[in-house]
Amino acid sequence: MRLYPIFASTAVAGLVATGAVAGDMSKTGPSVQEPVVSTPAPPAAPARFNWTGGYAGAGIGYGEMNFRGDGSSSDAVASLFAGYRQDLGNVVLGGEALFMPALFGRPTLPGEGDRVEGGGALLFTAGVPISADSRTLAYAGVGPSMVRTSGSDGSENSFGGTAAIGLDHMLTDNIMLRGSVNYSAINNVGQDNVNTRTLGAGIGVGFKF
Repeated sequence: MRLYPIFASTAVAGLVATGAVAGDMSKTGPSVQEPVVSTPAPPAAPARFNWTGGYAGAGIGYGEMNFRGDGSSSDAVASLFAGYRQDLGNVVLGGEALFMPALFGRPTLPGEGDRVEGGGALLFTAGVPISADSRTLAYAGVGPSMVRTSGSDGSENSFGGTAAIGLDHMLTDNIMLRGSVNYSAINNVGQDNVNTRTLGAGIGVGFKF
């Protein structure tokens, strides 16, 4: 029995099959992988400042008191303020006490010549953060106010109301800058019961606790 031709035929067939497979692989070529494209993470949003807490400060400004038909008087004014705020997210509510001593001049009322010694107000405020990090707050306030006068019959306190608008900005987590405008209406001021309207504007600096 001759086995050599069978073995030879089998070997030739194997070589031919191997060559065919190799030929097919050479035609298709190596597999190509798609490049992986990474998407950059979006920038982080700035940390939101929280206005909750107490604060106090001082300011300087200029005001004009109108005597409702009997002229007016204007002068530089100083102010002290202190308050507390509660940050509710989209709105900031609070209360503020404002004291304005007559440090730079004492306006004289018409008539008996009573002099204004100073004034104050208690404001209920509401504000809205207007910057991305909430460090700038636009606010408005309204509440009762008073003015103190002195004359020949002694001292007298008169009461009315005040409205204010302002802009507070936190330079740091504790240091606050302020710009504000206020309007007060107080009647029956002094011995001659003068009706007054006062418009003032000022700037200040405060500290948040």
